[in-house]
Amino acid sequence: MNRFKSIMWPGHTQRKQYLHHLFTDRQVHNSSLNSYDQYVEDEKVFRYRNISFEFEGTGYRTMEKLVLYVNVHEEELYLGEEIAPKATAYEDYLLRKLSQAMNELCLSYQNDHKSSREKPHFSMQTVTSVVQRRNGCRYQQERERFRLRIHFKVPLINEIYLNAKSFVRTVKDMLELVCDSLDALDKDELRKHIELYGRQQEIREFLKEKGYIAFVGNGSILPRQGETEQPMVGAIPFESPKEMEIQIPLRDGSTISGMGLKKGVTVITGGGYSGKSTLLDALEAGIYPHINGDGREYVITDQSACKIYAEDGRFIKDTNIAPFFGHMPGNAKVECFSTARASGSVSQATGIIEAVYGECKLLMIDEDTSATNFMIRDEKMRRLVEKEPIIPFTDRVRELSDMGISTVLVIGGSGEYLKYADTVLLMEDYEAKDKTDLVGKILQEEQDTCTVPVEKSNSWTAEKRLHTMMNQREFFYCESVQIENARYIKIDEYVADITKLTAMISDDQINSLTYMIEGLLGEKDTNKDLYERCRQQVDSLFENTGSTILSFSHKYELWLENVRPLDLLMAVSRLRV
Repeated sequence: MNRFKSIMWPGHTQRKQYLHHLFTDRQVHNSSLNSYDQYVEDEKVFRYRNISFEFEGTGYRTMEKLVLYVNVHEEELYLGEEIAPKATAYEDYLLRKLSQAMNELCLSYQNDHKSSREKPHFSMQTVTSVVQRRNGCRYQQERERFRLRIHFKVPLINEIYLNAKSFVRTVKDMLELVCDSLDALDKDELRKHIELYGRQQEIREFLKEKGYIAFVGNGSILPRQGETEQPMVGAIPFESPKEMEIQIPLRDGSTISGMGLKKGVTVITGGGYSGKSTLLDALEAGIYPHINGDGREYVITDQSACKIYAEDGRFIKDTNIAPFFGHMPGNAKVECFSTARASGSVSQATGIIEAVYGECKLLMIDEDTSATNFMIRDEKMRRLVEKEPIIPFTDRVRELSDMGISTVLVIGGSGEYLKYADTVLLMEDYEAKDKTDLVGKILQEEQDTCTVPVEKSNSWTAEKRLHTMMNQREFFYCESVQIENARYIKIDEYVADITKLTAMISDDQINSLTYMIEGLLGEKDTNKDLYERCRQQVDSLFENTGSTILSFSHKYELWLENVRPLDLLMAVSRLRV
């Protein structure tokens, strides 16, 4: 800390360019290069009590905006076992314990009688109810440390000169907060957090090995409180039907019981307000591990699962929709179809095709948010309308199942779906009942049989390319815009409507999508397969934990959170160009 002070005291009332003395030159003068690949003579790392800290610049135009890295040695959180396999849970816990207190400390520095540039401002990344990789805290195994990222705006005098005294005092208060929090850290609470994450990973492994696509633990609280992510007070705990209950053995010798959904076609039905859509929403949220107290700790779903909607007005570019359309009006090519405003049926078909192309293994569909003419066509309509271009989803659902792609379908108004189901689950007042055998008897009594399947499609995984109007590295306008219930990503003249990407549950995930879409648009080689490019973008998002983002010029660059390659694919496929 004394070294930090010795550098900053002479800078009091100096112009903000003096901040160059605070951090290693590589991080400004060579910001276009990976900072850890650059040779430096004197790396400026400071120490305070049991932690170290260092600064990083964000460019000449924003010299007062710094990134403060606080390095916490792994011994502070060591629980007697290797950290690396569960590093994400440790990172999440550190952020969860520090971010709120740090952001509240920032509020205490605010002064309404000063301009925003004359007050210190700093922030840590906030977290949701799920455990995710985030750039706000990264575990560096090779250095045996956790690295906390704090965005810091240095206070100025008259909006021009450095207020070094306020700067040093603020940094000291921040470091005190971190050290005191580490000293007061509850190892038992940390152990429970890590153990829960470990059990969730074990359950995922068990489900994959035994051929299940989802699991809902007994006692789970599925309904949410209003518009929040908090569990509903007084909600009925979920209990598995006995016929579908499975026991999952865990490595600590305990077992957990709940409902296991097998691969294939599962139909969830019931009356209005019976809990069927609530169950589907919980299954969608099950792609993420949840924290203690969320109520969905043991709702575990295949991580490739994707919820599909009808999206009237959706933009579609060069997509092979042949699996669901035999022809289109005007002789438009179904093998390379484009439209500025898709109908509900075309948009839903496109969503399924994109999900399959993105290696999705579980489709989740709610009848209420689907296009009826796309989902089913009964025998009477088949006889009446002979020249129907749409191949309904029910004609493809068994083919998809044979390809290893399962479906969970919520229905309430039509029994046509029942004859395609491997499992039928009835919801009554949030109570789940297995009605598979009863449905089998009903269908047998009515002698109801499936229609003759159409010829199998070979167009499910046709490669895609990203066609752009320009190739450039710099964009002037990048942001996420939310208007009532709609959400868009805007990058100059490119606009993507991501309203129906409901697997995205945080603003930081939208930041990641924006950042990676900008990267895709800036790539010169557009001949590579689009999904492969998406995977490369996701894999490299946290590759350089020291300087993932340096420009600090756009809001979306502040905080990033992990997303799946499938999510990026679905977002970039919606770009209007």
